[in-house]
Amino acid sequence: MADKPSDSQLRLLLAQFLFAHNVDIETLYSALGADLSSADSEAVSHMAGIIDGVTLATAKIRAHGLDNWAKS
Repeated sequence: MADKPSDSQLRLLLAQFLFAHNVDIETLYSALGADLSSADSEAVSHMAGIIDGVTLATAKIRAHGLDNWAKS
């Protein structure tokens, strides 16, 4: 059996999945009946940072191509 992923690895995997399927975090929390104001602020902040980074990288890849996205 594989080792269990850490909390941060799970958040990264979830963020990648949500981004790939164009699911907004607040919409997800709402659908689950959770309130962001009562969620763990560190976890929410971590996921927001990951999603921001993935969003920026995706925009740069679309604009400059896969080989040149990091150069611009």
